[in-house]
Amino acid sequence: MPQVPKLPDLSPQAVDTYLRILAGDKLAPTTVGLEELVDVGLAVAHPYEADVYAAVEPRHTYAHMVNLVHQQLTSVTAYVGALPDFLLQLRDHYDAARATGSVELLTGKKLINTRISEQAAAARSVVRTAQPGQRTADDLTRSRTRDPQALARGLALRTLYHSSVRRVANVGDWAHEMAAAGGEIRTLNTPFPRIVMYDTQAAFIPVHNSEVDASEEAVLVRDHLVCGFIAAVFDLFWQGADPWLGGRGSANPDGTLNTNPTQRAVLRQLCLGKNQKQAAKACGISTSWANEQMSDLRKTLDVETMNEVIYWWPTSPDHDVKP
Repeated sequence: MPQVPKLPDLSPQAVDTYLRILAGDKLAPTTVGLEELVDVGLAVAHPYEADVYAAVEPRHTYAHMVNLVHQQLTSVTAYVGALPDFLLQLRDHYDAARATGSVELLTGKKLINTRISEQAAAARSVVRTAQPGQRTADDLTRSRTRDPQALARGLALRTLYHSSVRRVANVGDWAHEMAAAGGEIRTLNTPFPRIVMYDTQAAFIPVHNSEVDASEEAVLVRDHLVCGFIAAVFDLFWQGADPWLGGRGSANPDGTLNTNPTQRAVLRQLCLGKNQKQAAKACGISTSWANEQMSDLRKTLDVETMNEVIYWWPTSPDHDVKP
C-alpha cells in the first residue's frame, strides 16, 4: 500500500537549531535537530562552505510539502480504484481452491443476513431477488439501507414479487422508493421460488427438504455453473412478470384492456370448472385477493354477477392476451 506521509512535527531541538541557522551559526552535521530540518526542507547545506546551512523560507517548504501530499493522494486513489478487480481475481482463485465449500447451509436469520450483507458488498453488476411471500417490516428496513447503496454503486437491481403484494401498503411504498432510485420491480401471479442472487457469483435459495421454518434456513451457492443456472431460472420468471412502480393496487399496464394479468389468470382457472378458492390456489394467490380482483373486474365491466363476467370473457379481446 502507498505510504502516507506523517503529519509535520518538529522537536524543540529542531526549532532551536532553525533559530541558530537564522542567526548565522555554523553547525556540525551531527547537531541535534538539524536532520529533522533537512528532511522537511527547512534547511539546506551550503554548496561550498562546510558546516554552514541556510534556512529555507517556510512558505516555499509548504508548497513543496503540499505537492508531496497531492502525489500521495493520487497514489492512494489509484490504489483504492484497483482494489475491487484485484480482490475479484483473488476471490476466483479462492473459490476454485475450495470447491467443496461451494455450497453452505446457513441456519439462523442472523447468519443468513450476515452472509447476504457480505455478498451484497462484493457484487459488481446485478442483484436478482425473487420474493414469493410477504416481507416483514424488518426485511424492508434492511432493504432500504442495502439496496440504495447497491444502486449508488451502479448495480442493476431486479426484484420480483407475487402480484398479491400490490395491495400491501408498506411494500408498495418500498417499491415506489426503489423504482424512483433506479431499481426494477415486477410482479408475477404464479408461484415461483425464493432467490437472492448477486451477479452469478453467489445465490441464496431455500432449503426444500427441511422441517425448519423457511426463514431460518437457507443455502448459499457459490459454484459459478450452478449460479448460472439459477440466474437463468430467475430470468425466465422475470420475463413473464409485469412492471410495478410501487403504490397500492394492480393497475392494468395496457389501457386498452379491461383485465390485468391476475384477473386473466383467475378467469382461466374458473373456465376450467374451478371455484374462486380453487382458482386462487392454482394461481398462487390468496382467496381474498382473488375475490377482490374479481370484484374490481365486475365494477370495470359494470356487471352484477360472476356469471356475466364468465359469459363476457370467451369473446373479449382480453381472452387471447398472454399472460
